[in-house]
Amino acid sequence: MRNVSYLLLHLLSVISYGQGIDVSGTWTGNSYFVNTQYETTYELQQTGDKVTGFIYTKNKNDSTKAAIEGTLKGNKLSVTGTEFIYKVGALSCLSKSDLTISNRDGTKILSGKWKGTMAFNTCLPGASGRVELFKKEIETIVSAPPVTGGPSHHIQKDDFEGVELVKALSDRKYYALVIAVEDYQDENIQDLDNPVSDATGLAQVLNANYTFEKADIRLLKNPNRADIIEAFDKLAHEIEQRDNLFIFYAGHGIWDERLKQGFWLPSDARLDSKAQWLSNSTLRDYISGIKSKHTLLVTDACFSGSIFKERAVFTNSRAILEMYKLPSRKAMTSGALKTVPDKSVFIQYLNRNLANNQAPLLSAEQLFQSFKVAVINNSPNGQVPQYGPIGQAGDEGGDFIFLRRD
Repeated sequence: MRNVSYLLLHLLSVISYGQGIDVSGTWTGNSYFVNTQYETTYELQQTGDKVTGFIYTKNKNDSTKAAIEGTLKGNKLSVTGTEFIYKVGALSCLSKSDLTISNRDGTKILSGKWKGTMAFNTCLPGASGRVELFKKEIETIVSAPPVTGGPSHHIQKDDFEGVELVKALSDRKYYALVIAVEDYQDENIQDLDNPVSDATGLAQVLNANYTFEKADIRLLKNPNRADIIEAFDKLAHEIEQRDNLFIFYAGHGIWDERLKQGFWLPSDARLDSKAQWLSNSTLRDYISGIKSKHTLLVTDACFSGSIFKERAVFTNSRAILEMYKLPSRKAMTSGALKTVPDKSVFIQYLNRNLANNQAPLLSAEQLFQSFKVAVINNSPNGQVPQYGPIGQAGDEGGDFIFLRRD
């Protein structure tokens, strides 16, 4: 088996104020392990001499994203992988990288070596490889001030990719299926107070702020199992390969430890029978069968993280364009395998950050990263939201891109 990331976590970033070096931004290039080459992207944010961010690596078989942190001294950057966001493929490990920032014909270069180290309990000692990344400075102008709680809005003067992607998305349909269940027929299932109002607010934000037309948004309030299945069937017939689909569910979720399976509970569900429960495997089959370009599933329910095969930001237009090219089947959940409260801080921050965003193009991953920490810090039980690919549903590494209305 191919060792996916013995090379995976090197890092970059920081600025040496004495020498005027600023490594914040996106760096792209390659990492190497033995005779294997990995396409590599670093997204860095520098504060003083401290650097944080993410590293993305992929080849034909493997794909990995991990968080990184490090320090810049002069033109020397030392970074270490801290945790995986997701891993797809063979074995992966976190590594330490020692990199040098240089300039070649006006292009900034970040190059050096990654290695394993016992001190960081990451890759095996002796494992190592080289890294070479490039960053070309692009003149930018700010078209609108940043909005607190949402990504900043930058338009690049030569942003051909951004302009072309906006044009392409403007000609494609965005569908939304928004499901909220709070009133249950079975007296043994506790009713909830907030799902319908939360879902209604979300549907309004999608229509008012993004290119979801009212006719293409279906809001199901307290549906039974048949209502949900019929909605999926209708979407399967309507949606074409060039379209995008957003699915949201708020209501009770349950985990069956014996079956190792998660379920949604529609309004006609009974605790003593699974006949009306909706399993993750059924949801996965429908999501796989709907031939959209991109599908994003967002769930605000207990045990919602069970939808993932594996647990799981690009910011510039070129990276977003590349993310849109590949089909995606991603999920964003309010928690992992644990209960979440009825009064949801997850949906509050989701709605708020969607409404506050001023960027014309917003990836689902950008959206998730913009409020993940806020949910963790403000939930009563320390719930940890999740984001990543839905296993065996057709994900090829792309992402759902929201297009903001003019």
